[in-house]
Amino acid sequence: MSRQGFQQTSIDDVIKHAGLCGKSHFYHYFRSKEELGYAVLTHQFERFTERGLAILQEPKMAPLDRLNHFIDAIVARHAEHGCQGGGPCGGNLVTEMSDSHEGFRELIDTVFERWAAQIQALLWEARPQLEENVDVPQLARFIIATLEGAFLMSRVKREINVMEGIAAELKQFVASRTVAARTSTAVSTQGQLQLQHSRV
Repeated sequence: MSRQGFQQTSIDDVIKHAGLCGKSHFYHYFRSKEELGYAVLTHQFERFTERGLAILQEPKMAPLDRLNHFIDAIVARHAEHGCQGGGPCGGNLVTEMSDSHEGFRELIDTVFERWAAQIQALLWEARPQLEENVDVPQLARFIIATLEGAFLMSRVKREINVMEGIAAELKQFVASRTVAARTSTAVSTQGQLQLQHSRV
């Protein structure tokens, strides 16, 4: 299903790939192809929650360090799969299924909201480190959109360095919105002005 898509995958395809005895065997587990679709989505999301979102809750790491570790882990996982497959939430399969069935769309929306909530919680935890004008919900959505876009671009190019570059820029952007970055910039600017004044 992840290779062919939901619409192009028939029950006969599933039976053949899974080594089932026939349709009666399939219907013993699932009442319909749509029920199988729910199971596939739920399984993908549970794996993402266990392997990915759990990193965002690691108590022994500072919030922004956890975010960077999360981004690095997603890049590494995509590299392991040869830049094939979708993003953390399923990529093309998720997009197709959300268009084909309202129930799928609602489930997918719930998962994205959960992902956004986890990142928002992390950013709120890091709030004292962020600039005052940072909009936490908007930054969380930006992080998700950037990662999903990076998945798509690296999948098309079949080059992990595309995603690695985008991930590095994303981490730099988040770091640039911290108080420490602003202070560092101010100190650097002041030093340059003093140097120019001394030359005059």
